[in-house]
Amino acid sequence: MSAETIEQKAVRYLGEGRLTVRTRQGHVVEAVCSGGAEYALGHESDAGWWCDCPARVVPCAHLIALQLVTTKRRAGEE
Repeated sequence: MSAETIEQKAVRYLGEGRLTVRTRQGHVVEAVCSGGAEYALGHESDAGWWCDCPARVVPCAHLIALQLVTTKRRAGEE
């Protein structure tokens, strides 16, 4: 069995209802992602994407989950 990719983990978080967007105003988004612990994450125009989880990869699965529900992709983009 192969390991779950970060993208697959992000989609699983969404399917399990772990991500909650708390605030969205203009270019500011604040959310929490829960599981074994609850992590704060979000986006601000001048600060970029951030998450307070201890993951060593950027972006982490929490941020990818948030990006999946808050950003627009154009046809043909990966």
